[in-house]
Amino acid sequence: MYSKKWIKLLLHFALVISLSALLYSCGNDDNDEEPQDNAPKNSAVSVKLIHTNDHHSYLDSSAYDLTIDGVATRVQMGGFARLAEVIQEERTSNSIVVNSGELNGTLYFSMFKGEPDFKVFNELALDGYTLGNHEFDEGDEGLAKLIEIANFPILSSNITPKPESPLYRVKDKIKPYVIKEIDGQKIALLGILKVEKTKNSSMVSDNVEFTDEIDTAKKYVAELTAQGINKIILVSHLGYYNDLLLAKNVSGIDVIVGGDTHDLLGNPSQLAEVGLKQTYDNQTGPFEGYTHDGIKEEDLGSYPTTVSAPDGNPVHVVTAWCYARAVGILNVDFSADGIAQMAKGKLVIPVGGPYQQKDGSGTFVDVSETVKTALITAINKTSLLRTKEVNTTIENILKPYRDQITAAMSQVVGTVTTTLGYDRIPSAFTAGSTPTGSYAAQIVTDAFKQTNPAIDIAIQNAGGVRTTINQGTITMGDIIAVLPFSNTVAMINMKGSDIVQVLNEAAYYSLHSGSSGAFPYASGLRYDVNLSGAEGSVITNVEVQDRTAGTWSTIAANTVYTVATNSFTAQGKDNYLSFKRVRDADPSVYEDTSILYYIPLVQYFENLPGKILPALDTSTYCLKSVTN
Repeated sequence: MYSKKWIKLLLHFALVISLSALLYSCGNDDNDEEPQDNAPKNSAVSVKLIHTNDHHSYLDSSAYDLTIDGVATRVQMGGFARLAEVIQEERTSNSIVVNSGELNGTLYFSMFKGEPDFKVFNELALDGYTLGNHEFDEGDEGLAKLIEIANFPILSSNITPKPESPLYRVKDKIKPYVIKEIDGQKIALLGILKVEKTKNSSMVSDNVEFTDEIDTAKKYVAELTAQGINKIILVSHLGYYNDLLLAKNVSGIDVIVGGDTHDLLGNPSQLAEVGLKQTYDNQTGPFEGYTHDGIKEEDLGSYPTTVSAPDGNPVHVVTAWCYARAVGILNVDFSADGIAQMAKGKLVIPVGGPYQQKDGSGTFVDVSETVKTALITAINKTSLLRTKEVNTTIENILKPYRDQITAAMSQVVGTVTTTLGYDRIPSAFTAGSTPTGSYAAQIVTDAFKQTNPAIDIAIQNAGGVRTTINQGTITMGDIIAVLPFSNTVAMINMKGSDIVQVLNEAAYYSLHSGSSGAFPYASGLRYDVNLSGAEGSVITNVEVQDRTAGTWSTIAANTVYTVATNSFTAQGKDNYLSFKRVRDADPSVYEDTSILYYIPLVQYFENLPGKILPALDTSTYCLKSVTN
């Protein structure tokens, strides 16, 4: 029998609830308590997660060498016009499509600041996009403009803009989480980013507040649980090891879809079949107060990588490589209790032509139509690869931007005689032998030094140089690809002791934080490097070159030198703390030239005899020796 209280309640809500909901409520016999209207009725559900990350504005496909039927084959891999075809093919009513963040890296960003990226994501109708550190590379205002473009949810639970930040005007569009409903089940998508890396390796202002990653995750898991939601997916920009670390320290999260560290996960034999292998060796440091102890004991490299939360429940961690090369597809079966009982999937790597293989001279050339047909058949039999044509809608979005890039960037600037690599951290070599490291970064610093005759020394973080300087002609587009950020050249007057300190701050940080891009290269300086040196002792025996005479001598601790660097490191980013300390102590010693930092490299080529860059002069290379 129904109680009087229950009948009154039904009558009270009769005008505001549907007939179907009313009948459902009446079916609960012997229930004399008031119903929990906001609590979902949890049941089992299957979900397909479709995810990308770390595309770094690689919106177009790019050439990549794979092994197809045992033969080295060059294909066009990825690009969002092909990824869109995979997403469209895989998408169902039970799917969730997310991106774990990361812009900047190509001319698309250098010239258009993320606008084409976000227009593509609008077309893909993402269910969630988590902010990464590079989303802040154009400062708070640049990101605010992008968020204004977005018609998809922007996720980040551990940032809060103050009223002074331009991001404050879009604060209501930055959500800690959103709720997706599938088959009547509420599934939470929670976003989070790495605090230290964002603060130190982006242009975010001091008017954005950050909160601890693990504490924030616990807070919002508790909030969601209180709402009766027991199926939670974390869309993170923390890095693979940190995803595993968080999973092992926070109960209530079922799946982590990650980004930041460009990891290639998957079945080793399936990867090897097409000439690939697992990679997860570019990890950032752990959260403050935590360590990565025990992480290497997990089943690293697997897709998904499954670890146990503190409550003993499984947490499945996935990520989908980088540079728009792949789409991750993870099928998850949730129990009514919110346990991800099964999680299986893999990467899908879309490829297309032209298809090339080596001729008798070892040069990649287009294959015949017969070989092409056989290649396409072989590709589509593999576990990971799919041949895909480009999505015309995405192509139409990108074409006007691509045309502008082509028109502006095809101008030849000069000629390079020998390819200059860009290995961020140098390997060991003895004095007088062939040096290692980033020759490309050295040339960039040489160019910086010529910006102004007052400059004694130039210093550049390795990560600010984004690609090799290849042998052959070099165009304006190539130069901007090498230096894609919107940095300017800055000048700071500082003592020799401060210069040695800033070199060591950056070098030690690059070796111990996982942010290898902090490693310093310089023009007008030479030094020895001890990769196992203590803090303050990685870089020793620093010499400085007299800018007039060209002679070298030990750097003088109390002599003031004029240093050129980029505006990013000049703010103390990438742990170049002494740049900021010296600048804050006396702002008059600092000058921002307002010269975009790729312009000196263009002028450097223009001033070379015949605009020809010779092989690196090892006598002036900044690294004298490197020991392990």
